[in-house]
Amino acid sequence: MNQIAFRYGLWMFFGLTAFFLLMHIFHLSENFYLRIFNGVIHLGLLWMALRAWNREHHEGTSDVASGVVVGMYTSFIGVVPFAFFMAIFLEFNPELLNSIKQQTPLAEYLNPITSCFFIVVEAIVISLIGSYIMVRIMDAIRERA
Repeated sequence: MNQIAFRYGLWMFFGLTAFFLLMHIFHLSENFYLRIFNGVIHLGLLWMALRAWNREHHEGTSDVASGVVVGMYTSFIGVVPFAFFMAIFLEFNPELLNSIKQQTPLAEYLNPITSCFFIVVEAIVISLIGSYIMVRIMDAIRERA
């Protein structure tokens, strides 16, 4: 489980970071709603991690809790370093932070640290719900086969 979580968690970190830097190079990082694509990257790598876990460590019985733990651990490894990267990036790029503040209703509370916190909380919610749904889908696919 640890090896799967580290492998896909690191890919998640690199994917999120590369996507952000690519959007920043093209001057699209100010678009607040591009974070939806972070969810696509996150859920895609979460699916790959859970599929690898399902193939390697599954004895044919439904073990939803273990699958959700694998998904949460994978996301933790991928998102926490990305959140710290974003906090450092926003600290040294106040123009981007001000641009984001103009687009959010919580502008007065937004700083690099709270931004990091929001990224992690958003990832926890995506990971918990996404992992549960994906494990259930994998169970259904296995039962159908």
